[in-house]
Amino acid sequence: MLWRNAPAIIVGCNQNTEAEINAETVRKLGIPVIRRITGGGAVYHDTGNINYTIVANDRQLEAEAFARNASVIIKVLEKMGLEAGFFGRNDILLDGRKISGSAKSVLKNRTLFHGTLLFDAELSVLSQVLTPDVDKIRAKGIKSVRSRVANIREYLPMWDEDEFLCHLSSGLRKELGEGEFTPIPEELSIKASKLAVDKYRSWEWNYGSRMPYNYRQKGRFSSGSVEIAFNVSDNRICDLNISGDFFGRLPVTELAEKLNGTLSRFDNIAGKVAAIDIDEYISGMSVNEFMTLFRLS
Repeated sequence: MLWRNAPAIIVGCNQNTEAEINAETVRKLGIPVIRRITGGGAVYHDTGNINYTIVANDRQLEAEAFARNASVIIKVLEKMGLEAGFFGRNDILLDGRKISGSAKSVLKNRTLFHGTLLFDAELSVLSQVLTPDVDKIRAKGIKSVRSRVANIREYLPMWDEDEFLCHLSSGLRKELGEGEFTPIPEELSIKASKLAVDKYRSWEWNYGSRMPYNYRQKGRFSSGSVEIAFNVSDNRICDLNISGDFFGRLPVTELAEKLNGTLSRFDNIAGKVAAIDIDEYISGMSVNEFMTLFRLS
């Protein structure tokens, strides 16, 4: 299957989403974040990135499965005059730069293998949204390995996306012995739409963490320096500590208690903070300034 997305960030099933993205930039740009069912690291998709999916009727558990499936794509790229090769665990490189990453999932007696092909993606956006504050989150989970990336169009400057897709699809048909591509059956589209609504568009699936993690952020304001630190367990804030060289009329431990137990989601925290007079606890600080310390999705 060949497919493309509107701009989106796709994180691996074993990752802590907050530790992989720049939440403020993602929120500002309005880019959705989606967790996939396969492992591996976070990637950026847009219509300049072509995705491919191969489903096999067997259990491909061996490490060589990545290279074996990627070889189909590499052969097609070679027919286009591109000397690409498989490197590391799951990447395709061209001229020493990454043009494709891949992941897989084994369920019962089938294997789903899929990967990206960067043809003309907005690499500047990629670097913005996948550059988290490394000091913000201390979390378990699979961390993404950042690589030097390239667009295939740099090596095929005369082609546009449609021409590349045409060569890619015809090449894959030849390699796989298929006469033509067939559309996705309507009944499967209906099932997919229901799954998206019931599961894959929920905050709990895309941002929720199955593992506890620690959060820390500090800033300098006209009211003084302020630092917050808390743990997240079952996706809720606990053990919140607020410190700094600020003044206040009420103890910040009281403010912390008001926020403990809140879902670790920016909108939920903002809703709780909106009903609190922050100036009572941190003299001179506004609600908006206080919320800049919560760089969460």
